[in-house]
Amino acid sequence: MLNSEQLHQLADICRQAADTEIMLRFRKLVSEQVEEKQNHHDLVTVADQAAETFILNKLRALYPDALLIGEESVYQDPTALSQFNNAALSFVLDPIDGTWHYANGSVNFGVMLSVASYGEVVAGIIFEPVSGDYMWAIKGQGAFDRVDGQDRPLQAGKQSSLPLSETMGCFSFGVSKGADKPRALQAVMQMGRVMDYRCAAAEYRLLNTGATAFVIFQGTLNLWDHGAGLLISKEAGAVARMLDGADYSPQVTGKLLVAESEARWSEVAALFT
Repeated sequence: MLNSEQLHQLADICRQAADTEIMLRFRKLVSEQVEEKQNHHDLVTVADQAAETFILNKLRALYPDALLIGEESVYQDPTALSQFNNAALSFVLDPIDGTWHYANGSVNFGVMLSVASYGEVVAGIIFEPVSGDYMWAIKGQGAFDRVDGQDRPLQAGKQSSLPLSETMGCFSFGVSKGADKPRALQAVMQMGRVMDYRCAAAEYRLLNTGATAFVIFQGTLNLWDHGAGLLISKEAGAVARMLDGADYSPQVTGKLLVAESEARWSEVAALFT
């Protein structure tokens, strides 16, 4: 397992990539530098590709025997994912989580990097290029928000005393399909204020600083979107399981509920039964 000094070294690599590849292009992209992947909501930019290359090259130099999994490279060649459970040390990177925001000039995006051993995430970073701050955690050692170089402990649960109808949460209910859509809309009507940021990095921050009571992710739940965020959430005291009660696993399809407490998890999950 990496120690905190090594993890902050990784965060500094994310910072270097943000400075040289991401922020220099922010709000300066032209149409030829933005491409669609699966649809017009699923984008990749030259900044995603350049930041991923930059970070993976740095990681390869520091940890030559590690398995490196990057969102953009896996999109081209998914075979690296099949090695994840057998790798003694692996790094999983989303160079820009929230590319839609980034490509459209919104500040809701981040760099997500997780560290794993034999399929278990043991450390994670969510780095914010705009501010230079980041959330980080090492398994069993708590979760922290590093702001202006100082660590502040993260603690989910600031809305735990509120009834569900008065809380704020995140849920991408708009992408529900077919027979699932009426149930999703019915559940939303029993919640408080519900938002959809289309950015896991932003939604994990809101949950783990106590600003929101829960977040529901749905669809194909990619490892690069949730490895770091789930570890940080659990270390901050949140509860995370699939709505059917199963543990999260890489690339699973379904609904993942991350809530500020066990009681809140059960309350929100009950809306879908």
